[in-house]
Amino acid sequence: MKATSIIFALCLVSSTNNAAQNTSQEPNKLDFVNQQLATQKLNELLAISTPELINAQAEYYRKLHQALINNGFSEEDALKIVLAKASSNK
Repeated sequence: MKATSIIFALCLVSSTNNAAQNTSQEPNKLDFVNQQLATQKLNELLAISTPELINAQAEYYRKLHQALINNGFSEEDALKIVLAKASSNK
């Protein structure tokens, strides 16, 4: 009976110790995830801010504006549509 009590006590201490270790590791996991997300966002911003991409976007919106005007939209309406399109892409 004593041996069973000792084994039970050791198991209880061991499981309590494991739970405490898991709780203390949780902030480290969150720090790692936050760091990974920050790195991903930074790389994303660097990728979309290349001069080639910015020039391509500007050309696209210019062509869209001109195509709207060529299809009967007023200058003001075409500009509103292009602005709405550019705003929705964020």
